[in-house]
Amino acid sequence: MPENNDNLDGLGNRLDEGADRLDATRRDLDDRVEGRLDATRRDLDDREERITLSEEQLAVGKRERVAGEVGVEKRVETEHVRESVPVMRDEVTVERRPLSGTDALHAEGAFQEEHISVPLTREEVMAEKRAVGAEEIVVRKRQVEDHETVEADLRRERAEVTENGEVRRVDGMRADEGLRSDESLRRDEGFDLEHPLRGGRDLDGDGVR
Repeated sequence: MPENNDNLDGLGNRLDEGADRLDATRRDLDDRVEGRLDATRRDLDDREERITLSEEQLAVGKRERVAGEVGVEKRVETEHVRESVPVMRDEVTVERRPLSGTDALHAEGAFQEEHISVPLTREEVMAEKRAVGAEEIVVRKRQVEDHETVEADLRRERAEVTENGEVRRVDGMRADEGLRSDESLRRDEGFDLEHPLRGGRDLDGDGVR
């Protein structure tokens, strides 16, 4: 049993050493990749001159504002009116009719004072004023869609390339030409991304890569 424990301890030590070597390998790889990328960027920056072309774009929006107002106000006006109204009244006529024959013989109240009275009536117009509703005013609004045309002069910058002297111009070069990714750099250095312990350099000279 002690021998087995010694073997297990030795295996654990070797695994720890392998993990340490893996961490060191990864750190060394990251440092070299970052250094290569920085150098490539600096080299590109030294060889490139850039100019930015700008253009204007028309941004169309809408906002709501007060266009007008409709107000309804009532006021009192006086109008003089005149109407013709038919009215009734009593009218009297006085006439004399002579008596003869029997009517004359039987006349009553001879030589006596006598008085008769006939009342006369007439209609008169009574005018009074009263307020009644004549009509109502209704104000209602609704939204309708119109179309307005917006016009503007937009500026755009264009580049003109001029060549003086002996200039060799190659168009269509890719912007990333000459720049390799981290993955290509790692594989060029002999590292396996999925299995970092495979490949790479022997850092401590024990034959383990």
